[in-house]
Parts: sequence; structure tokens; C-alpha cells
Amino acid sequence: MNKINYSHFLDKIIEINWLIIFAFCPLWISFICYSDFVISQYFSFLFLTELLLFFCLIKVILTPKIFSQKESKQEKREKQRNKIKKIIPAFLFILILGIATLFSQSFNYSWWGSYSRKMGYLTWLHFFVFFLILFFKVKNRKQIQRIFKAILFSSLIIIIYGFCQFTGFDFVEWGEPPSQTFRIFSTIGQPNFLGSWLLLSLPIIVYFFICSLFKLKKDRGFKQQIKTGLITGLFFSAIFSLTLTQSRGAWVGLFFAFFFFSIIYNFLQNQKRLAWLLLILFSIVLVFGAYVNLSPYQLRKGNSDFFLLSRLQGFINLKDSATAQTRIDDWRSSGDLIKQRPWLGYGPETQLLLFPQYYLPESALLEKINTFTDRAHNDFLDTLLTSGIFGLISYLFLIGFVFWQGLKHLFKKKFELSLLLLLTGIFGYLISLQFSFHVVPLALYFWGYLALVLKISHLSTENQSTIDN
Repeated sequence: MNKINYSHFLDKIIEINWLIIFAFCPLWISFICYSDFVISQYFSFLFLTELLLFFCLIKVILTPKIFSQKESKQEKREKQRNKIKKIIPAFLFILILGIATLFSQSFNYSWWGSYSRKMGYLTWLHFFVFFLILFFKVKNRKQIQRIFKAILFSSLIIIIYGFCQFTGFDFVEWGEPPSQTFRIFSTIGQPNFLGSWLLLSLPIIVYFFICSLFKLKKDRGFKQQIKTGLITGLFFSAIFSLTLTQSRGAWVGLFFAFFFFSIIYNFLQNQKRLAWLLLILFSIVLVFGAYVNLSPYQLRKGNSDFFLLSRLQGFINLKDSATAQTRIDDWRSSGDLIKQRPWLGYGPETQLLLFPQYYLPESALLEKINTFTDRAHNDFLDTLLTSGIFGLISYLFLIGFVFWQGLKHLFKKKFELSLLLLLTGIFGYLISLQFSFHVVPLALYFWGYLALVLKISHLSTENQSTIDN
């Protein structure tokens, strides 16, 4: 077997590995651990990422770097510099998070993570490695489409199992059965997490849904009609699953994601009047929502036994919501803690050690007695707590850089539906995180999407086959 065959074989192994990560890591459940979801998904992601890194290193050792003979040395160096520039924001964030870990209040917690979350610095390093491998090893848009299919498969399993939970046809007897609480969590482990995960996977389902509609216009065959019908059913099932999570943070994320996609799409299609109209409508809804909750003349919620309507009514007066009051108390405590260590924070996963000192006896009226939060339930506040102002700046720089690269590609070069939908997924997910936080199956998709956005914007449209044909 020659060197070229070695290279091709290792490329296949590497691609299969990251497809398994996308397809199966969110599905892993283990009933022999303290947490049915966290440990299994954490272990599977770390193991598969290390295996991915191992095969990448083997390829570097066994196969030489092959450049096109048409490229000059200067062109090769320029390409390498452009690639390295695009990973600098991610590297800065991981670097600052590492420094915060070194000066942590509890190094063990910050490095390994708590047993209930496993989001220590070691996990963040694996996210970064996963991000790097995707960015450097994904070579064409066909590979990206295969990643989309892996996500589609994972979505199908998670949505089906969520419906089984809702209808009572569940093979597991949970402590709080979703058939009674009417809040599904599927294999993600918690309704709010499932809602955020669906915000990431829904754009991929929409991508295949739109592509199938375009193909149906060209091909009216029975096979294509079946495919279109199935993906249409999955699309509406995903929306219904998001509804059944009863996660108001995810609902807000979906609302923002819809307007983000609609406004950007209409600008790209030169429908500027419609885009501005949507932007104005979006602003009006936000102002009205703020007014309703801040005005002394509060709208009164009606009594409703319908579980979805009662959750929706929570938007009318957040002051009467026990969950909202708990979140506000957590945010106030976070503000006080941030003032004490503003620059590098307390280190990853140390919130569990910090919040008990702010426990209020009256909190027992809102939730179980002696229940201590381990997160601020706001992504930016949690970032300030774990890595301080430096960490938040680097985090925002990473997110802003990815959106800038993606939108610049969309507006200046060629419109790609896949790129816009990836940005939409990231945007909706980040909105939902203002009421929640990262966990392993969500964060691995988040970092994967960051890499894919940068990769799509980097790929040349002249010599690559397009995703969106």
C-alpha cells in the first residue's frame, strides 16, 4: 500500500469518526452512572475526539503534505496564514479559559468539571480540538453534507423518543415521567437542554426540507414525493417537539432565529423593504414585551389548565413566575460575585462553590429546600464568573468573528443556504443560552457549527461542488 492509499484510508477513518460524534454522542444514555446522560455523553465525546486526534496524528506521521504543483510557495504560505488567522479567536478564548483555570478557586473542579456537569477545562480543550480538526480536515462540501445527514439521523431518533415519552410508550421509568409533566427531554436529559439542542438541529432539518421542495419541482416521481413527505413530517415534528419541551428560553430563541433568518434572507434577495418591515415588526414585539413586564399596570394572567397556554401566559408577567424570580435572584448574586473577581473570574465549574453563600430561606417556597444552583443560567454571566472580563471579551470576539466571516461571505460572494442556516442555528442557540448554559451534547454542536461556518466561508466557490444544488 503506497502513501497515497494510506492517506485516503486515514481520511475515511477520520471522517467516519466525526460523523459518529455528530450522530451518536447526543444519543448516549447509561443507567449505571449517577447521571444517566452527562457521564455517558461526556465520556463518548472525549473518547471519540481523542480517537479522532490519534488518527490525525498518525496521518501527519505516515503521510507527507501534498501540495498542488500549480501553487507557488508564496501561495501555499498565504493559504496557511489565512487558515491560522481564522482560528486565532478560538485559540484566544481557550487560552484565557486555561489561565482562569490555573488561578481557579478550585483547580480540580475547574480542570475535571463537576460530576453533575463535566464541563471543566479538559472538556473545553476537547471542544477546541474537535473544532480544529473539522476546520483543517473538512476538504469539500460533500463532507459537510454528510455531517448534515448525521445530524438529521440524530434528530430523527431524539424526536421519535421524545414522542414516545410524551405518549407514555417509554422503555424507561423516569422519576418525573414526561407523559405526566408534559415536558419531554428525550436523550438530552432535561427539557430546556432539549429545546436548545433542537434550535441547533432544526436549521439542518429546514435545509433538507427546502432542498427536497426544490427537487420535487424538478422530479415528481413517487420516490421523491415519499422523501419530501418524510422530511416535511420530520420538520413539523421538530417544531412540535420544541413546543413540548415547554422551554420558554428555547421558544424565545426560535422567535429570534426566525427573524434573523428572515431579515438576512430578504436582504440577500434584494427584498430590502420586506427586510426593514420585518426588522420594525421585530422591534415592536420586543418593545411591547418589555413594556408589558415593566409597566406598573400589569396584564393579568388568566387561569388555564392547558399546559402550553399556561407556559405562554408566563411571558405576560414574568414577575409572577417562580422560575423567573429564581433566575433574577441568580443573576443578582452573579453580579455581586463578578465585582469581587472581575478580570479572570473564579475558574470553570466553580459556581457550585460560590452560590450557596447567597442562598435565601424564602427560596424554599419556589423550589425544593436547600437546592443550590451551579450556574447563573445566563451564558454571558457564567462566562464572567468562570473567566472574567477577559474571558467574556474573547468569547464575544470568537462569536462576532464567526458571524462576520459568515455574513461577509453571504453578502459579498455567493449565497449559500447551508451557511445562513448554520448561522441561524448558532444565533437561536445563543439566545436560548441567556436563560440556560452549555452542556456536552449542545456545546459539541455549537463548536462544530463554528468550524463549519468558517470552513464554508473559506472554501473556494470556483473549485468546489456546492451544497445547495
